[in-house]
Amino acid sequence: MGFFQKAKGILGINARNHLYISKYNTRMHKRLADDKIFTKHFLESRGFGVAKLYRVVESFEDLRSLSAKDLPESFVIKPNHGYGGQGIIVIREKDEASFVGVSGKKYTFEELFLHCNSILEGKYSISGLRDKVIVEERLEPHEMFSEFTTIGLPDIRVIVFNLVPVIAMLRVPTIESEGKANVHLGAIGIGIDIGSGRTTGGVQRNEKIHVFPNGKPVKNIQLSFWDEILFSASKIQQCTKIGFMAVDFVITKSGVKVLEVNARAGLMVQIANQIPLRKRLEKVQDVKVTSPEKGVEVAEALFSEKTLPDEKRELLERPVIGLIEPATFLGKKNTAVLAKIDTDGTENFIEESLFQENELTADVLIAEKRLRLPFRARSFHGEEFQMIIAAKYLKDFLIDPSRNVTKKIERHTRHGEEKLIKNIDRKLSEIDSQINLLSFFKPVNLEEQKEIFLSNPRESPQFYYRTPKVALEELLQKLSKIPNECDHPLMPLYSKKREEIEMKIHLIQAINTPAIQEISERLWGEVDEAIYSRALAYLKTIPHEEDRSKRMSFSDVVSSAEKYLKKNGLSHWAVKILDSTIADFQVTKQNTLFIKKDVEVSENRFQSLLAHEVDTHIFRLENGRTSGYFLFERGTAGYLRTEEGLAVYNQNQLKSPVGEKRSWGAYRVISAYLGKKMSFLDLYHYLRSTFGISEDSAWRSCIKAKRGLRDTSLRAAFTKDSIYFSGREDVEKFLGEDPEGIKKLYIGKIAIEDLWIMDKIKDKLWEPKHLPSQYKPRSFR
Repeated sequence: MGFFQKAKGILGINARNHLYISKYNTRMHKRLADDKIFTKHFLESRGFGVAKLYRVVESFEDLRSLSAKDLPESFVIKPNHGYGGQGIIVIREKDEASFVGVSGKKYTFEELFLHCNSILEGKYSISGLRDKVIVEERLEPHEMFSEFTTIGLPDIRVIVFNLVPVIAMLRVPTIESEGKANVHLGAIGIGIDIGSGRTTGGVQRNEKIHVFPNGKPVKNIQLSFWDEILFSASKIQQCTKIGFMAVDFVITKSGVKVLEVNARAGLMVQIANQIPLRKRLEKVQDVKVTSPEKGVEVAEALFSEKTLPDEKRELLERPVIGLIEPATFLGKKNTAVLAKIDTDGTENFIEESLFQENELTADVLIAEKRLRLPFRARSFHGEEFQMIIAAKYLKDFLIDPSRNVTKKIERHTRHGEEKLIKNIDRKLSEIDSQINLLSFFKPVNLEEQKEIFLSNPRESPQFYYRTPKVALEELLQKLSKIPNECDHPLMPLYSKKREEIEMKIHLIQAINTPAIQEISERLWGEVDEAIYSRALAYLKTIPHEEDRSKRMSFSDVVSSAEKYLKKNGLSHWAVKILDSTIADFQVTKQNTLFIKKDVEVSENRFQSLLAHEVDTHIFRLENGRTSGYFLFERGTAGYLRTEEGLAVYNQNQLKSPVGEKRSWGAYRVISAYLGKKMSFLDLYHYLRSTFGISEDSAWRSCIKAKRGLRDTSLRAAFTKDSIYFSGREDVEKFLGEDPEGIKKLYIGKIAIEDLWIMDKIKDKLWEPKHLPSQYKPRSFR
């Protein structure tokens, strides 16, 4: 039978997208895989070998500063968000007049310049949007490949699912493919036996081939480092949490390197192997795989040409069930029920209303297997299941007590969607509450470095960060077990929140690496030239009015804050003193308003702090608590941009002079933008000389732009504090279009872009209890 005649087992593009990519790969996973720079930093920081990064060209301004002498003897140019091998140029060597590609084609510097320009314009980007140019090390192939190719760099693609490497192929460049390992351009695709790492046969242009162009057979080539490649593929899936993925490896003279990760794996691999992929994926879908080692063991057992003991293969192919499983009672009328699996019992029971007492056996469908079992009738009134099956009758199944059955239970109970969403809500909240994000980004030697730096600002500070006590990988594992599907109008908010929590964990893991910038941009937005220009324009438009209001003593600050909380029905909130903190006021979700020890502020500044911390953060928190969902108390994904924007908006409504502080949001944007191009030291002096701000203000802006970096001379930035400016813009635009929209913003900690969902839950909508008093200056004495 020909390969394409085995249509039932072939995985097509639509099935791949629907059954695997959309189901197992979130938007965050796709973004992670699509961004080659981020992926490179992410993998390198976890011990995987990658090509050395020479340079990143982020803008046309960067490109204009690039010259021929800046480029090494050999290198690779590629788009950051490219796909299908498009836009890649590999340079083998350069001479005085030109650059020579691996196929022998010559390029002038002007041609490479124009190619980089096309990359920046998004010509090769998967989204078609503006992109970045990567200039990286040209990897040289291992000597083993010289026997059958002398052009380009062969690579190995491994598809991984459920930590199991399920299929793999070797891609060999040819003259026809111009030295690129792209089978669609004419490279050769060769199947690989998972168990042994030996090649099994090849195709070129969808036609079977038996020999390479030089006459060497494509079959029975033993690939070096095969065990390492399989384990690395599974380990990378464990680290990235991309559910259905491809990992591309290269075997170089210096060992195995990861070329890239793909969350939209192509399907040519099944043609190269002449093996339908869908059946392999279905085989491992329900297998309990606890580690990369186990994943490789399963792969070698199921997908190897090596002979396996029949009992081992049979064991691995058994369906996996949990302690509670959906089942179908096949009586006169087929009835869906929940079955409890009794691991110690000896008898089977079924709901008496379904079973006739004079019958002794019944047919049941469980995990797509039909069983004929002896039953006794009994009442299951008040219980969530309607059937009990003793494990001794289930020898053809593997029983996994840890199997997550929450979704299955909820779908069989009344009001299941609401129960399920509350369960998701609680579990996400529990995980999120363990991630006090900014606490990980406060240097332990902050005050010491501040004193050293401000006394003689000639070197960028070196910061140290505490090691997270939270088990981050364990949190990611818990997160992966939370159901990601529910027929409830709020489910889109929980899906986005889940992605945000994952990204926050990855941000903590990226401390002390340049990947800090990439991840913070995903969480809070990129600070590009457009918003930088708006921040500069904002500074020119706002008047600098000196704050001449009376200074308040520390004791007055504390007592006045307590009175204001009580006045607004917040007597259950406590005011506590904090010895060391960057902020003067700080709100927690544990009903505490922290005030920096010995802080003295002006009356105007105090009013501003109340508008920011109490009228915004505490009011929205308290209103969210009345919703019945933890999500609106902790905050929907991206809520912080709206939250801080609203806080700044509320401050500005006071129209009280606060001096330089009115400009802080703009300075944070400028610092984040320039922090990507400058060291801490250069940024500090630039802010001081250009804007004339105080030493302390410049120090604060630099700290916020360089959070998470040990070596602050690195050209990278933490973008979180830009949201004060961008969030204020969002709020002003929103309220300009909907003057009555302020009430919507106060239903809880919700992002503006998520307010549309409130129309979906009108029957559950709650009224905000706390609202600011018309944005007028308040009496606080």
